[in-house]
Amino acid sequence: MNQFIWLLIGAMFSGLLGLPSAFAQDDCNEITISEQIDRCSDVAKNTADSQLNTSYHQLMTRLETQYRAEPDTGAAYTVKVKEAQRVWIKLRDASCPLEAFEIKPGTSAYVATVNNCIARMSRERTVFLDSIAPDIVSGSAFGRGSDVSCPSQNFAQFLPAFTASAETQKRLTALAVKILVLKRTSDPGRFEPQITADTGSSLTFPLMAAMEGRTGGVEIETVDDTHMNVVDKRAGNSNIKIFNFAKKSCWSLVGIEDWSISEKELVASGRPGMNRAENLCFQRAEGLGGLGFLEQYRLTKELIEASLENYVCAAESGDPQASLSAASLSLSQMAPQLETSKLEALFKAASTTPSGALGYATYFCNGNSTDYNGPCLHPEQAEREVIRAVSMGSTDAMNYLGSSFEDGQLGTKDMSRALACYQLSADKGSPQGSDGVKRLVSQGSDIKASRCL
Repeated sequence: MNQFIWLLIGAMFSGLLGLPSAFAQDDCNEITISEQIDRCSDVAKNTADSQLNTSYHQLMTRLETQYRAEPDTGAAYTVKVKEAQRVWIKLRDASCPLEAFEIKPGTSAYVATVNNCIARMSRERTVFLDSIAPDIVSGSAFGRGSDVSCPSQNFAQFLPAFTASAETQKRLTALAVKILVLKRTSDPGRFEPQITADTGSSLTFPLMAAMEGRTGGVEIETVDDTHMNVVDKRAGNSNIKIFNFAKKSCWSLVGIEDWSISEKELVASGRPGMNRAENLCFQRAEGLGGLGFLEQYRLTKELIEASLENYVCAAESGDPQASLSAASLSLSQMAPQLETSKLEALFKAASTTPSGALGYATYFCNGNSTDYNGPCLHPEQAEREVIRAVSMGSTDAMNYLGSSFEDGQLGTKDMSRALACYQLSADKGSPQGSDGVKRLVSQGSDIKASRCL
């Protein structure tokens, strides 16, 4: 029965699912199963590629800044760097399969070997790019052979000092800063990260709120010996920022990743029945969830949780789609489960639509459970909602009702009615309905379709 919940979530995000449950980078700290090897090699590749991208954009901005008085020379330098980077990427992508040449292509071992090679070469390239046109910090004293202005080489001690004031942050911010923001795509409701580079002098300081001691909502991640990330969740899952730091003679801020969706990226028109705030919540839920379910980003878990929070916000309007999305996501095992009374209220609000009525039926059978495998808890109420969904033309409901008549899961076992429901679904073009018809017909020639409803 829970398969329908996955169907709903898949529909929400237009086929972006079909993927395993959310995978955190922390799961790679202790690898115990082969699946982790595959996923962790992918995490390593993406992390290294992200750092490489950061260093490349920082180099572009360094060249722009340092050659502002000689624009022709700077432009020529930039062209050379771009050409070299394109050639290097081709070299990396052609070289790494050689390391896996004796392994069968497509196997886990092959993929992991190639991924790990790409990660290693990308890290080496990052070090190289960072060494070109150095002088990464904006402060006049710092970064020119003196470490007098460096608060501490120990990052845990450096960070509180960095966030203490706008002036300190400005002095310890790189000349070239990678900026990541979420931008709307041409596909309605979809967003994607866009990376640019900026000069520290054009940023508005302070960039980070002050931190003293152990600050809740802030996570510090070690990338390698010279790179650290600070994940700031103090403003909630919908407004997470990641600050990238690099160390040369001292630590400095070199990148800012803003994983919120700004209001200017959202459309003005709203869904009927929603006020402005609820409409913005709905758009953020769709956008952040779409990114989270790609499972390509370090914030997979947080993006999915933010999607649920925003769907719940939008569902305050009583909107059936927002209500069904919130309820389904709550049962997906990829986001926190809502309390039972809230879940039931959401399914009830959604039940005015075919999918919502079918979702409500699954709730009556399974309750607020993600792994219930017993008999339907409330078969009469469940059947009532399935019939409502069928009457609204849902082929999923037709197949669901056919299955329930076939195995008696709602209390009534009737093969002739099961055949009728499958036939009704098949007539509407459902492959699952056609499969049901073929299966029942093959079981015995005495089964004749009667009525579905």
